[in-house]
Amino acid sequence: MIPMLALRAAMIAALAAVQGLSVVPAGDRTEVVIDVAGQVTVEHFLLPDPPRIVVDITGTDYGLTQQRFADINRGGVVALRASQYQPNVVRVVVDLASSVDFQVEQQEGQVRISFPNVAGPFQPWSTGERVAADAQQGAPQPEERPAADATPRVDRAAAPVPVSTGQPQSPEPPITVTFRNTPILDVLAAFADFSGRSIVPGKNIGDGTVNAAIKDQPWDVALDAILQGQGLTARETDTGIIRVDQASALREAEQTEPMVTRPFRIEYTPVDSLKPAIQGLLTPDVGRVTVNKSTNTLLVTDRESVVNNIAATIPLLDARTPQITIQAKIVYLNRTAFEGLGIRYEVKDVPDAANGVYGNMFNTLVPGPDPQNPGQLTSQPTVVLGGESLAAVANAATAGVISPASFEMLGSLVLNRYNIFAWLQAVEQYKLSDTQASPVLRVLDNREAQIQVGARTPIRVIDAQSAGGGATGVIPRATVQTEQTGVILRVTPHVTGNQVLLQLHAEKSQPEASGTDIGVTFSTQQTDTQVLVNDGETVVIGGLTEVSKDQDRFGIPILMDLPLIGRLFQKTTTTETKTDLLILVTPHIVRAGGS
Repeated sequence: MIPMLALRAAMIAALAAVQGLSVVPAGDRTEVVIDVAGQVTVEHFLLPDPPRIVVDITGTDYGLTQQRFADINRGGVVALRASQYQPNVVRVVVDLASSVDFQVEQQEGQVRISFPNVAGPFQPWSTGERVAADAQQGAPQPEERPAADATPRVDRAAAPVPVSTGQPQSPEPPITVTFRNTPILDVLAAFADFSGRSIVPGKNIGDGTVNAAIKDQPWDVALDAILQGQGLTARETDTGIIRVDQASALREAEQTEPMVTRPFRIEYTPVDSLKPAIQGLLTPDVGRVTVNKSTNTLLVTDRESVVNNIAATIPLLDARTPQITIQAKIVYLNRTAFEGLGIRYEVKDVPDAANGVYGNMFNTLVPGPDPQNPGQLTSQPTVVLGGESLAAVANAATAGVISPASFEMLGSLVLNRYNIFAWLQAVEQYKLSDTQASPVLRVLDNREAQIQVGARTPIRVIDAQSAGGGATGVIPRATVQTEQTGVILRVTPHVTGNQVLLQLHAEKSQPEASGTDIGVTFSTQQTDTQVLVNDGETVVIGGLTEVSKDQDRFGIPILMDLPLIGRLFQKTTTTETKTDLLILVTPHIVRAGGS
């Protein structure tokens, strides 16, 4: 057994002093040197975002007048900070340009922090004059560590701090300690002295002894491991006191706690959504929570310690939810291309119209002489019942082969007794229709927002069963339902730092008549996606493209299929329609104050 007086004497040494700080090059590494007069103990760890090395020197006072040294900017060191962290602890913080693997070496009169120099050559810096000599002679090499003392002890300064890199598993300071047949009460007292916390043992703690060797571990992790080996557990009270006892004894003590009821006014979150989370924190079969929707208040009844824990948890759950302004631009493009080419002609047989001798004439495209009214023209067909005569007409069923035609040409040819009239028509046409909508709305984080540009389409629904299985005279009952159609955009944003995770659903739908008893079908184009964008960045949703192509071709059988000259005996039209739907979404995070 180690007497408590000797235990405390081993842990509290005469205070030394931090007398200087310097940054010096050491080959391809950078060293931050802390000049210390006296025996000290060193603990260290790395913190990210921004990266910085924290070194706690125990058993010393801060001997410099200045606490912050800014704009060092050399060797990967941005700045240095130092202060009296606790009555006998000096904390030195090294602000880094980037995260690095580091080593801490303790030598006589110095603590050296070493890490790779990624910034290139630099001039030494110091709060005193010693650094110039170090820069010329080179940094001293670390001394060999002494072997660990085999004597049972509880001592923070019994051995140098081991070299380590990275972050500790707990934010609490690390401890190096050895226990050999040490009573559990003395172990708890040692941890209380080290941590500066109040540790109270229970009456059922027993008189067991501890054998353990802890090297550079956070003190709370080390204490928890030792207590588990003894079958004990620790609970921290609301006042910060750590109670150590058998788990059953701590539970019995909790049973004797008084029941309290406390209201909690919820500011940002609906109480209905918060109630399940609070119910999970209550004591089973004892605690209860009641919701008052009119005041958005939770009424919690449970043991005092549980209610206190809930009081500390509710501000984390009832946090102000970020808002996002969604700017959407919906662009609907309709492009139509039309091409047409056709020829129509008519052949008339007019042997001697001046003498009243006529041939066959259709008079469909061009009026011909009227046998009934000499000197007049008629559009009525003329048929000769006797004699030989020939007339023909092609592609004359419509008013125009191509309508409207951009180019038309008329030609006529007289071959003996026959007149041939021919029309050539051609057109090429393009149409572009651009429809845009630019809605803007604001939505809470993790809430769905919907934008629709379209209509609600009514649908009649027939309930056949209402007719009584087809009984005579019973009319089936009809109801009307509405379906959302058009362009529909649903967005659910989630803020992650300065970025927004968007869950997007884009849809374009329209009703179409069905030839069956269903009545209506819906033509739908849709896409679902998730995308991570920066604040103010625009994401484009494309791919909702529809292309339809129609071609009409008709003419004189057989002749229209002849090579080369087949085009003279046919009419061809081609229509191509392409529709594009582009949706552009831009999220803007609404900062505090609505900016």
